[in-house]
Amino acid sequence: MILRTLSLLRSLQGASHTAQEAQATVQQACDYRWLRGELHHGAITEPSTALADGTPGVTITLAYPATRARLAGGRWPETPEERERCFVEGAHACRAAGAPAYRTLESLSRGLAEGAASVLTDAARLQYLLQQRALRLAWRRPEALPPALARRLDSGGPAADGVFLLALSVPARREEVVLNGAWLDRTLDRYRRILPRPAGR
Repeated sequence: MILRTLSLLRSLQGASHTAQEAQATVQQACDYRWLRGELHHGAITEPSTALADGTPGVTITLAYPATRARLAGGRWPETPEERERCFVEGAHACRAAGAPAYRTLESLSRGLAEGAASVLTDAARLQYLLQQRALRLAWRRPEALPPALARRLDSGGPAADGVFLLALSVPARREEVVLNGAWLDRTLDRYRRILPRPAGR
């Protein structure tokens, strides 16, 4: 199954892609699927922002208790003052917030059987977000949370070690936002299609 999965991904990506590159594509697809599944827990925290290329957008933020397990996943300073000056960007931000650190190829075998192209599409969506520097994780003290985010935390309340805020910037207007994965797919696909393609593609 692993060899068949790799072969299928490589045939879609191009014969020049290695097994490691195919595995990286699977990981990106997993990260994106985790993110889209979490979106309904988010709240709009910046109704007017801009992505890396200047495209107007909004920032949707997800809040997670900074448990010891999550803190152990990175080199966060000991003091609150130092932690608040630190942040994590890109795919690492998703992992620090709780996304699976790695998914084996077997974990996507069923999805690939239904259509490997969906894996490439989800990976491309995450790549767009990475190119736009649209993902950032920061640590905050619970008392500094905006009310909208405080209400969306687990009923047990934020952990004593603080709260992680995962900020996602999306190319959209405030009135267009729908906090679900289908909306995120449509929005990212619309903007990915108007971007210039890299040379050779």
